[in-house]
Amino acid sequence: MKNVAPPTLPEKTEADLSINHFQHVATENGIKTWTLEAASARLYSARNIAELKDISVIFYRENNQNISMTANSGELDTQTHNMALSGDIIALMKPYRLTTERLNYDHHSRIIATQTPTEIKGDAQWFKADTLEYNIDSQIIRCSGNVEGAFIEKNR
Repeated sequence: MKNVAPPTLPEKTEADLSINHFQHVATENGIKTWTLEAASARLYSARNIAELKDISVIFYRENNQNISMTANSGELDTQTHNMALSGDIIALMKPYRLTTERLNYDHHSRIIATQTPTEIKGDAQWFKADTLEYNIDSQIIRCSGNVEGAFIEKNR
């Protein structure tokens, strides 16, 4: 019989539970509103928080106009389903690509908000702002603070 090394001990943490390949699906009235996957999660039941690493989220909208988002890390409030994400955030909402370093998602209002500089690029426009608020359902974007951008006329 071969000698087999013992498994690596789990990282010491105060978390109640540590999970690799974490997935969470939020539903409302039986309809998926978003799906979150993370390479790892630490669950803290006393605080109702899941600390996440290497995150991928899909926010579902009508007509399959979904928003996909990635981030290095974040927290999910396991009761309210609100999220705070950080690190190299990229959100794809056709035809736009949003980049920022921190954002929050409010589950009740379905609003994504940033308080850090944000850039949005599209096929025929780009803009930057210090803060941004995006309503997933109405698709309205509100920017403030040093807003600049351009609309590019496409040849027909």
